[in-house]
Amino acid sequence: MSDIDNPSNVYEPIADVERASGRVSSDIAFMARRRQLAQLGFGAPVLATLASRPVFAGQCLSNMMSGNLSDPNRGKCAKGLSPGGWGQLGGQVQGYSTAGAWKAIDLNYNNSKMSNVPTVLNKDSVQENTLLTTLLNVPQTGQLTRHFVCAYFNAKLSAASGGAFMYILTTQQVLDLATGKILIPIGAPGYPGTMNTFLDSTWV
Repeated sequence: MSDIDNPSNVYEPIADVERASGRVSSDIAFMARRRQLAQLGFGAPVLATLASRPVFAGQCLSNMMSGNLSDPNRGKCAKGLSPGGWGQLGGQVQGYSTAGAWKAIDLNYNNSKMSNVPTVLNKDSVQENTLLTTLLNVPQTGQLTRHFVCAYFNAKLSAASGGAFMYILTTQQVLDLATGKILIPIGAPGYPGTMNTFLDSTWV
C-alpha cells in the first residue's frame, strides 16, 4: 500500500501546528498554575495533597509549602477559633481565656478597634473606630474583613504561643492573602476566589 493510499502516513503540517498549539496552550496553563504555587512555595510532592480539607485541618500550610510531609512530627496544626469565638468572653482560645488570648496578641478585648490591626485586612471599608469585638460578633458587618481579622488573630496567637498552638497560616500569609500577593491554593476550600470559604476551613 502506498503512502497515498494510507493517509495516516501523510504529513499534515496544519494538523501538527494545531497539535503544537494545543500543547502550548496546555503548557501555558500548567506554567501559570506552577507560578501561582511557586509564589506560595509549593513543591511538586505536595500538589496532590492540596485538594482535601482534612490535609489543611491536620497539617501546617507552611510545612506543606516547604514539602516536609514525610516527618509526622512537623507541621501538626490545630484549627483556630472562629470570629464568634474570639468575640465572646467566657470561652477558651487554644488554652487561653478569651481575654488572655487578646492580651497575648497585644490587643484589649474591651477597647481595641479596627485602627489597631493592619489596614490591609480591612476589605469592606469598616470604620477605623469600630470595636473589633463588634466586627467579630456581628456577622453581617464587613464579612471579608471579619474573616481576615479572625485569621490574623489566630496567626498572631500561634506566633505568641511558643509552639503550643500552631495555626495553619502564619501572620505573613494572612497579610499576603489580604493583599493578593498569594492566592488560595488550587483545590483548597474556596478556590477559586471565595476567600471566606477558605478561611472558614481553617477554624472551628
